[in-house]
Amino acid sequence: MKKLLSTLVSLACAVTLAACGSGSSSGSSDAVTYGFLDETLGTESYAIGFRIGDDELAETVTAAVKALVKNGTYQEIAEKYPDIKDYLSLKAEDISDDEIAEQGSGDPNFTFKHGFDLDYPPYSYLQDDGSVGGFDVELAQAVCEYLGWGYEAVPFNWDFKDAELNAGSCDCIWSGFTKEGREDMYTWGITYSSNTQMIMVSSNSGIKTLDDLAGKTVGVQISTSAAEMLEGDRADLAATFGDLKIYETYTVAYNDLKAGAIDAVAIDVTAGSYLIANDQ
Repeated sequence: MKKLLSTLVSLACAVTLAACGSGSSSGSSDAVTYGFLDETLGTESYAIGFRIGDDELAETVTAAVKALVKNGTYQEIAEKYPDIKDYLSLKAEDISDDEIAEQGSGDPNFTFKHGFDLDYPPYSYLQDDGSVGGFDVELAQAVCEYLGWGYEAVPFNWDFKDAELNAGSCDCIWSGFTKEGREDMYTWGITYSSNTQMIMVSSNSGIKTLDDLAGKTVGVQISTSAAEMLEGDRADLAATFGDLKIYETYTVAYNDLKAGAIDAVAIDVTAGSYLIANDQ
Protein backbone atom coordinates (compact mmCIF):
# COMPACT_ATOMS: atom_id res chain seq x y z
CA MET A 1 0.00 0.00 0.00
CA LYS A 2 2.83 2.44 0.85
CA LYS A 3 4.42 1.83 -2.55
CA LEU A 4 1.10 2.43 -4.29
CA LEU A 5 0.45 5.64 -2.35
CA SER A 6 3.94 6.85 -3.15
CA THR A 7 3.31 6.23 -6.84
CA LEU A 8 0.02 8.12 -6.72
CA VAL A 9 1.64 11.03 -4.93
CA SER A 10 4.39 11.17 -7.53
CA LEU A 11 1.84 11.17 -10.33
CA ALA A 12 -0.21 13.85 -8.61
CA CYS A 13 2.78 16.07 -8.04
CA ALA A 14 3.76 15.75 -11.68
CA VAL A 15 0.82 17.99 -12.57
CA THR A 16 2.26 21.51 -12.52
CA LEU A 17 0.14 24.62 -12.20
CA ALA A 18 1.26 28.23 -12.53
CA ALA A 19 1.14 29.99 -9.16
CA CYS A 20 -1.95 32.12 -8.78
CA GLY A 21 -1.19 35.69 -9.77
CA SER A 22 2.48 35.07 -10.52
CA GLY A 23 2.21 35.66 -14.24
CA SER A 24 4.94 33.10 -14.73
CA SER A 25 5.12 30.08 -17.01
CA SER A 26 4.71 26.52 -15.75
CA GLY A 27 8.45 26.06 -15.95
CA SER A 28 9.26 28.94 -13.58
CA SER A 29 10.35 28.76 -9.95
CA ASP A 30 6.88 30.04 -8.99
CA ALA A 31 5.19 26.87 -10.27
CA VAL A 32 2.99 25.10 -7.73
CA THR A 33 2.28 21.37 -7.58
CA TYR A 34 -0.28 19.44 -5.55
CA GLY A 35 0.05 16.13 -3.75
CA PHE A 36 -0.57 14.27 -0.50
CA LEU A 37 1.10 13.98 2.87
CA ASP A 38 2.68 10.60 3.59
CA GLU A 39 0.58 10.16 6.74
CA THR A 40 -2.98 8.94 6.21
CA LEU A 41 -6.23 9.64 8.04
CA GLY A 42 -7.55 6.10 7.61
CA THR A 43 -8.75 3.44 5.18
CA GLU A 44 -12.20 2.35 4.05
CA SER A 45 -14.10 0.08 1.68
CA TYR A 46 -16.76 1.05 -0.86
CA ALA A 47 -19.98 -0.91 -1.28
CA ILE A 48 -23.53 -0.46 -2.61
CA GLY A 49 -26.08 0.64 -0.01
CA PHE A 50 -29.77 -0.32 -0.30
CA ARG A 51 -32.75 0.37 1.94
CA ILE A 52 -33.07 -1.96 4.91
CA GLY A 53 -35.14 -4.94 3.75
CA ASP A 54 -34.26 -4.70 0.04
CA ASP A 55 -32.29 -7.93 0.30
CA GLU A 56 -33.46 -9.45 -2.97
CA LEU A 57 -32.50 -6.37 -4.99
CA ALA A 58 -29.11 -6.19 -3.26
CA GLU A 59 -28.46 -9.86 -3.99
CA THR A 60 -29.47 -9.50 -7.65
CA VAL A 61 -27.20 -6.49 -8.21
CA THR A 62 -24.36 -8.23 -6.38
CA ALA A 63 -24.70 -11.33 -8.57
CA ALA A 64 -24.69 -9.14 -11.68
CA VAL A 65 -21.56 -7.27 -10.57
CA LYS A 66 -19.84 -10.60 -10.01
CA ALA A 67 -20.83 -11.65 -13.52
CA LEU A 68 -19.26 -8.47 -14.90
CA VAL A 69 -16.08 -9.24 -12.99
CA LYS A 70 -16.03 -12.75 -14.49
CA ASN A 71 -16.58 -11.56 -18.07
CA GLY A 72 -14.03 -8.73 -17.81
CA THR A 73 -16.43 -5.76 -18.03
CA TYR A 74 -15.51 -4.57 -14.52
CA GLN A 75 -11.83 -4.42 -15.51
CA GLU A 76 -12.58 -2.78 -18.88
CA ILE A 77 -14.45 0.06 -17.18
CA ALA A 78 -11.62 0.44 -14.67
CA GLU A 79 -9.12 1.04 -17.47
CA LYS A 80 -10.93 4.32 -18.20
CA TYR A 81 -10.29 5.50 -14.64
CA PRO A 82 -6.59 4.94 -13.83
CA ASP A 83 -6.88 6.79 -10.52
CA ILE A 84 -8.97 3.99 -9.03
CA LYS A 85 -8.15 0.79 -10.91
CA ASP A 86 -5.43 -0.20 -8.43
CA TYR A 87 -7.94 0.10 -5.58
CA LEU A 88 -10.57 -2.24 -7.02
CA SER A 89 -10.95 -5.31 -4.82
CA LEU A 90 -12.81 -7.88 -6.96
CA LYS A 91 -11.00 -10.56 -8.95
CA ALA A 92 -12.45 -13.04 -11.44
CA GLU A 93 -10.54 -15.97 -9.95
CA ASP A 94 -12.25 -15.43 -6.59
CA ILE A 95 -15.76 -15.77 -8.03
CA SER A 96 -17.40 -19.10 -8.85
CA ASP A 97 -19.93 -19.60 -11.63
CA ASP A 98 -22.72 -20.37 -9.17
CA GLU A 99 -22.36 -16.87 -7.66
CA ILE A 100 -23.16 -14.96 -10.84
CA ALA A 101 -26.48 -13.86 -12.33
CA GLU A 102 -27.58 -15.20 -15.70
CA GLN A 103 -27.42 -12.65 -18.50
CA GLY A 104 -30.85 -11.24 -19.37
CA SER A 105 -32.42 -12.71 -16.22
CA GLY A 106 -33.80 -9.41 -14.94
CA ASP A 107 -37.37 -8.14 -15.29
CA PRO A 108 -37.40 -6.12 -18.55
CA ASN A 109 -40.13 -3.89 -17.11
CA PHE A 110 -37.99 -2.85 -14.14
CA THR A 111 -36.03 0.42 -14.18
CA PHE A 112 -33.15 0.58 -11.75
CA LYS A 113 -32.86 4.03 -10.17
CA HIS A 114 -29.20 4.64 -9.43
CA GLY A 115 -28.58 7.25 -6.72
CA PHE A 116 -25.18 8.93 -6.69
CA ASP A 117 -23.22 12.07 -5.79
CA LEU A 118 -23.48 14.53 -8.68
CA ASP A 119 -19.89 15.74 -8.19
CA TYR A 120 -17.63 12.95 -6.94
CA PRO A 121 -15.21 12.09 -9.74
CA PRO A 122 -13.93 9.57 -10.69
CA TYR A 123 -16.82 7.57 -9.20
CA SER A 124 -19.80 9.66 -10.28
CA TYR A 125 -20.40 13.11 -11.73
CA LEU A 126 -22.42 15.26 -14.11
CA GLN A 127 -20.48 16.22 -17.23
CA ASP A 128 -20.58 19.62 -18.89
CA ASP A 129 -23.18 18.44 -21.41
CA GLY A 130 -25.47 17.18 -18.65
CA SER A 131 -24.68 13.51 -19.19
CA VAL A 132 -23.47 11.32 -16.32
CA GLY A 133 -20.08 9.68 -15.98
CA GLY A 134 -17.76 7.90 -13.57
CA PHE A 135 -16.72 4.37 -12.69
CA ASP A 136 -19.74 3.66 -10.46
CA VAL A 137 -22.14 5.10 -13.05
CA GLU A 138 -20.70 2.99 -15.84
CA LEU A 139 -20.71 -0.14 -13.68
CA ALA A 140 -24.34 0.42 -12.67
CA GLN A 141 -25.29 0.95 -16.32
CA ALA A 142 -23.47 -2.26 -17.25
CA VAL A 143 -25.40 -4.14 -14.54
CA CYS A 144 -28.68 -2.94 -16.02
CA GLU A 145 -27.62 -3.85 -19.54
CA TYR A 146 -26.52 -7.30 -18.38
CA LEU A 147 -29.76 -8.04 -16.54
CA GLY A 148 -32.03 -6.41 -19.12
CA TRP A 149 -33.23 -3.63 -16.81
CA GLY A 150 -33.85 -0.02 -17.66
CA TYR A 151 -31.45 2.50 -16.11
CA GLU A 152 -32.30 5.85 -14.51
CA ALA A 153 -29.65 8.21 -13.16
CA VAL A 154 -30.58 9.97 -9.89
CA PRO A 155 -27.80 12.48 -9.10
CA PHE A 156 -28.03 14.44 -5.85
CA ASN A 157 -26.04 16.55 -3.42
CA TRP A 158 -24.29 14.02 -1.18
CA ASP A 159 -25.73 15.43 2.03
CA PHE A 160 -29.23 14.48 0.83
CA LYS A 161 -28.46 10.85 -0.01
CA ASP A 162 -30.47 9.30 2.82
CA ALA A 163 -33.49 11.50 2.16
CA GLU A 164 -33.43 10.50 -1.52
CA LEU A 165 -33.12 6.79 -0.67
CA ASN A 166 -35.80 6.79 2.02
CA ALA A 167 -38.19 8.74 -0.21
CA GLY A 168 -37.87 6.08 -2.90
CA SER A 169 -36.31 8.49 -5.38
CA CYS A 170 -33.53 5.96 -5.90
CA ASP A 171 -33.04 2.24 -5.28
CA CYS A 172 -29.55 2.47 -3.85
CA ILE A 173 -26.62 4.73 -2.96
CA TRP A 174 -23.78 3.73 -5.24
CA SER A 175 -21.14 6.42 -5.34
CA GLY A 176 -17.89 5.70 -3.51
CA PHE A 177 -20.07 4.88 -0.49
CA THR A 178 -18.15 3.84 2.64
CA LYS A 179 -19.48 0.81 4.49
CA GLU A 180 -17.49 1.14 7.72
CA GLY A 181 -19.51 2.73 10.49
CA ARG A 182 -22.77 2.24 8.56
CA GLU A 183 -23.02 -1.55 8.66
CA ASP A 184 -26.44 -1.59 10.36
CA MET A 185 -27.92 1.42 8.54
CA TYR A 186 -28.40 -0.19 5.10
CA THR A 187 -28.78 -3.50 3.36
CA TRP A 188 -25.39 -3.83 1.70
CA GLY A 189 -24.57 -5.10 -1.73
CA ILE A 190 -21.11 -6.13 -2.83
CA THR A 191 -17.94 -4.41 -1.63
CA TYR A 192 -16.01 -3.61 -4.79
CA SER A 193 -13.25 -1.12 -3.94
CA SER A 194 -10.96 0.13 -1.17
CA ASN A 195 -9.66 3.62 -0.53
CA THR A 196 -7.46 5.74 1.72
CA GLN A 197 -8.23 9.14 3.24
CA MET A 198 -5.35 11.62 2.98
CA ILE A 199 -4.44 15.30 3.21
CA MET A 200 -3.88 17.21 -0.07
CA VAL A 201 -1.61 20.26 0.00
CA SER A 202 0.30 22.53 -2.38
CA SER A 203 4.06 22.27 -2.73
CA ASN A 204 4.56 25.80 -1.39
CA SER A 205 2.39 25.32 1.72
CA GLY A 206 5.22 24.31 4.05
CA ILE A 207 2.98 21.51 5.33
CA LYS A 208 4.90 18.23 5.51
CA THR A 209 3.21 16.31 8.34
CA LEU A 210 -0.16 16.18 10.07
CA ASP A 211 1.35 18.17 12.93
CA ASP A 212 1.97 21.03 10.49
CA LEU A 213 -1.81 21.42 10.06
CA ALA A 214 -2.01 23.11 13.47
CA GLY A 215 -3.61 26.51 13.03
CA LYS A 216 -4.33 25.88 9.34
CA THR A 217 -7.64 25.98 7.46
CA VAL A 218 -8.57 22.54 6.15
CA GLY A 219 -11.41 21.85 3.73
CA VAL A 220 -13.53 18.70 3.49
CA GLN A 221 -16.73 17.68 1.69
CA ILE A 222 -19.81 17.37 3.86
CA SER A 223 -20.94 13.86 4.92
CA THR A 224 -17.86 12.15 3.48
CA SER A 225 -15.65 9.59 5.22
CA ALA A 226 -12.94 12.21 5.70
CA ALA A 227 -15.44 14.53 7.39
CA GLU A 228 -16.69 11.73 9.62
CA MET A 229 -13.12 10.74 10.56
CA LEU A 230 -12.31 14.32 11.54
CA GLU A 231 -15.48 14.47 13.62
CA GLY A 232 -14.86 11.02 15.16
CA ASP A 233 -11.65 9.00 15.41
CA ARG A 234 -9.46 11.90 14.24
CA ALA A 235 -11.27 14.66 16.16
CA ASP A 236 -8.08 15.23 18.13
CA LEU A 237 -6.33 16.17 14.89
CA ALA A 238 -9.19 18.43 13.76
CA ALA A 239 -9.03 20.20 17.12
CA THR A 240 -5.58 21.49 16.16
CA PHE A 241 -6.82 23.14 12.94
CA GLY A 242 -7.41 26.85 12.83
CA ASP A 243 -10.65 26.07 10.98
CA LEU A 244 -12.36 23.08 9.36
CA LYS A 245 -14.27 24.40 6.36
CA ILE A 246 -17.14 22.29 5.04
CA TYR A 247 -17.90 22.16 1.30
CA GLU A 248 -20.74 20.70 -0.74
CA THR A 249 -18.26 19.18 -3.22
CA TYR A 250 -14.57 18.42 -3.39
CA THR A 251 -14.31 20.25 -6.70
CA VAL A 252 -15.05 23.55 -4.95
CA ALA A 253 -12.68 22.67 -2.11
CA TYR A 254 -9.88 21.95 -4.58
CA ASN A 255 -10.48 25.25 -6.37
CA ASP A 256 -10.24 27.06 -3.03
CA LEU A 257 -6.98 25.24 -2.30
CA LYS A 258 -5.56 26.45 -5.62
CA ALA A 259 -6.78 29.98 -4.91
CA GLY A 260 -5.10 29.98 -1.50
CA ALA A 261 -8.38 30.32 0.39
CA ILE A 262 -7.61 27.18 2.39
CA ASP A 263 -4.35 25.43 3.31
CA ALA A 264 -5.26 21.76 2.79
CA VAL A 265 -8.04 19.36 1.84
CA ALA A 266 -8.94 16.12 3.64
CA ILE A 267 -9.95 13.81 0.78
CA ASP A 268 -9.74 10.22 -0.41
CA VAL A 269 -6.67 9.60 -2.53
CA THR A 270 -8.56 8.43 -5.62
CA ALA A 271 -10.80 11.49 -5.84
CA GLY A 272 -7.89 13.77 -5.05
CA SER A 273 -5.66 12.18 -7.67
CA TYR A 274 -8.42 12.55 -10.25
CA LEU A 275 -8.87 16.26 -9.50
CA ILE A 276 -5.14 16.90 -9.79
CA ALA A 277 -4.62 14.84 -12.94
CA ASN A 278 -7.63 16.33 -14.72
CA ASP A 279 -7.06 19.92 -13.69
CA GLN A 280 -7.12 22.35 -16.61
